[in-house]
Amino acid sequence: MPAKAGMLIAFACAPGTTANDKAPNGRNGMFTYHLLRHITRPREDLLMLLVDVTDGVVNDTKGKQMPYTTSALTKRGICLAGLHTKEMPLTADFGSSSQSTLISTQQLPLRASFIDIHPNAKWSKNGITVAGANEGGNGINQLWYPWGLYVDDDQTIYVADWGNHRIVKWKPGAPNGKMVAGDNGEGNHANQLSYPRDVIVDKQSNSFIVSDDGNHRVVRWPCRNGTRGETIISNISCIGLTVDGNGSLYAVDIEKDAVRRYKIGDTQGTMVAGGNGDGDHLDQLSNPRYIFVDRDHAVYVSDGWNHRVMRWEEGAKQGTIVAGSQGKGNSLTQLNEPEGVVVDQLGTVYVADSLNHRIMRWPKGATQGSIIVGGNGEGTQSNQLNCPSCLSFDRHGNLYVVDNENHRVQKFDMA
Repeated sequence: MPAKAGMLIAFACAPGTTANDKAPNGRNGMFTYHLLRHITRPREDLLMLLVDVTDGVVNDTKGKQMPYTTSALTKRGICLAGLHTKEMPLTADFGSSSQSTLISTQQLPLRASFIDIHPNAKWSKNGITVAGANEGGNGINQLWYPWGLYVDDDQTIYVADWGNHRIVKWKPGAPNGKMVAGDNGEGNHANQLSYPRDVIVDKQSNSFIVSDDGNHRVVRWPCRNGTRGETIISNISCIGLTVDGNGSLYAVDIEKDAVRRYKIGDTQGTMVAGGNGDGDHLDQLSNPRYIFVDRDHAVYVSDGWNHRVMRWEEGAKQGTIVAGSQGKGNSLTQLNEPEGVVVDQLGTVYVADSLNHRIMRWPKGATQGSIIVGGNGEGTQSNQLNCPSCLSFDRHGNLYVVDNENHRVQKFDMA
């Protein structure tokens, strides 16, 4: 473990809570208990080890203990600092080669499946519009067939505004959005986008990563005052994007019915799901849309035209069905062109059941799901959706849904 003597790793109690630091073994504190569980792993990268330790502490204390940084209490990052607050080079292993990375108070991403939701959690049946909804349009308070969504730690949302060829940032409670990428008309120049389908925020590089579908590329765009993007993947008809705890990028290639993983510096990628032609066998996908990667690097794919969600373990040659599979339909055992997908720590799958105008929850191993929001027919009322395309949760468990054909983003508070 390439750590230097004198390194400080601190946890603090979350605001307004009290936490019992007694570990399950009854002897150690929480941090020591989880550190001892993971520290014996051979050739373990320090960054990934601390990610697992932090996951364990926050999970066992139900979010009452969080990593402490110099500026905030957060469960979304780890703060590593030397004795004299100097930056310390740490070795981060990204595949076959090692790169030296400078880390001080930078926030480092935790595993994707960090979301901790009670299995019986409920959400308000009526959504609150947090972006768009002023009819479809290109104004700063409007969206036009939005698709992808990213929710930041402070509940700021970033929306792939498909029909306006731009990425829009909406602060909590703001009546208007702010254009942060594109908005220079449809085109293929470095300062333009064409029908973007998804956006994620890469905290390590302080940039947006956008699936620029109309231009068959994935672009990286600086978060701060960025006026142009950089193409990082070419010749791909991409919809969904995500990043795992190692910094690897995953992209859905809808034309090739495949999902590829791109490690840092890789432009070709490695097939991790599908890639065996359009079909409904367990080693195939048909018009895949969005993806989610859990802490074990298993890939969950919304398999659109097969009306199911698939799970592919790392290195697997075929997937398993975790939601749907009973053909297109609107019963609780069926999906109809699923889109966005999220998975929590328990393996529960949450999916945007697009053409059924509802969000479904499928517990691990279940043969049918349940409706958590929507399901009241296609419409514009606060308890209705119209072709939801993407979903996400904030750190409080509130649910955000891109309501595509209503040109809005709806927030459903946890009840």
